[in-house]
Amino acid sequence: MGDEELILERFFTNSEKPVFALRQMPPAVQSYFYMGVSRFPEMRERFVKMLKSKGCFEAVVKALKQGNGLEEALKPLAEFSAEKNAQIYFEFGHKSAAEGSSIFFVSEKNPLYATEVQQDFHFPMTTMEFSTRYAKKFSKDRVYYDPVLMKSEFGEEAKKAIEENLELYERGFDVLMQRVREGREKGELPEKVSALDSLRALIPLAAHTSVILGGNTRSVVDQFRKLLVCNDSFVQDYTKACIEEANKLMPEYFKELKADEAVIEREKRLRSLGEELFGKKFSPVNEDVKMFFELGTEEAALAQILYPYCSLPLEEVLGKVNGFGEKEKKEVFEAATKGRENRTNPIRGFETRPIVFEIESGWFLWKDFKRNRMNLRFQQEMRGLAGFEVPELIAGSEIEKEYTVAMEKTSDLVEKVFEKFGALSKAVAAQGSRKRYLLCMGARQLTVLTELRTCGEGDKGYRRIASRMIELAKEENPRLFGHVKDNFKK
Repeated sequence: MGDEELILERFFTNSEKPVFALRQMPPAVQSYFYMGVSRFPEMRERFVKMLKSKGCFEAVVKALKQGNGLEEALKPLAEFSAEKNAQIYFEFGHKSAAEGSSIFFVSEKNPLYATEVQQDFHFPMTTMEFSTRYAKKFSKDRVYYDPVLMKSEFGEEAKKAIEENLELYERGFDVLMQRVREGREKGELPEKVSALDSLRALIPLAAHTSVILGGNTRSVVDQFRKLLVCNDSFVQDYTKACIEEANKLMPEYFKELKADEAVIEREKRLRSLGEELFGKKFSPVNEDVKMFFELGTEEAALAQILYPYCSLPLEEVLGKVNGFGEKEKKEVFEAATKGRENRTNPIRGFETRPIVFEIESGWFLWKDFKRNRMNLRFQQEMRGLAGFEVPELIAGSEIEKEYTVAMEKTSDLVEKVFEKFGALSKAVAAQGSRKRYLLCMGARQLTVLTELRTCGEGDKGYRRIASRMIELAKEENPRLFGHVKDNFKK
């Protein structure tokens, strides 16, 4: 085998066919290959010429023949690629230059609540997360104690509540397993998973999970700039740690990465507007699932923009919006679009959909629904006044009374922390604490989500919610939604 064939075999899946895949290229080189080399024909041959022009060819061949690592041999090409990538991305403003390589980050001590922000993006970002369903993995040693919370008057109370919930989580397993065996739920989840599905309501949102976050360089850059805006100590530290690691792979994109100041100012203004309009008033919902169909574009956008900054049902927010005059509407839209220079995208509130479901459920059900990224999502902060979910398997069991007492204590603590620290309330909530959110979608997305989430292998809680979504859709328009299959009722 000749030297050029040796290189082609290492970096491409074949050297003669018109269809091939790249493999084992350093991220910076692969990014430049996508952005720069892809503009020309005969890309494999051009890659070999690049190696030669940068003085890497002989060093790479030698390393391959001797079975040595390629990092040092490829260093001149990687540095050249990094410089070209940075020039095209920053100097020329072509963001597509960062779409040609993928980066993955692992966070092994990641509080569950942080996933709300980390996973709150659109394609092509992706995540995989530690499951709470299949084994007992949580204890007081696997909890993130927020430094601001621990220094406050709620620090000791939070520790005690979290530890008591985890102790009940541990003790309740045998009780619920015995109950499942006696009941022998037909065709439902395996016994162990059924028990853990119920007990995960006790797991604190501050408990550690593991998260893998990945995407092409452009999406990661955009995501990190957004995460740097988040006013949460863990998310800030996590993002800075990721950027430090990313600098080892793709320094041309990450060395100067900073929070978007315009987004910070926009967030402050919208939060201030929300407080002016709604204060900290909490209104309960009358139904756990409510459907809104074909709202007006302006009405929907205004409501979606303001919804995360209050604790009111969507119907009340819409009522407030409908009473706005031209001055109030203009004020909200100006606050929502502040700092949109240089083609920055509008905030998500402007992306309206014809079908909107408002749901209030235990956080562990929100956790599953928010993973359906085909849909647009808006969430409100955790409020203790919303109460908590009692899973079906726990209701009537030996631990129901203990569970209720533990969750009442948790709810009281969530509300007290919210009153003083706002969003930090999530750091003391449990997965069974109730949360309010919107899922916005089109007819196709409704079909996909509800048919998937009513399937038999899922948690009974979200299967029931998805089934209700189908009922409401068919009541609204039986012609449009008559085809949707409700697998929960089979």
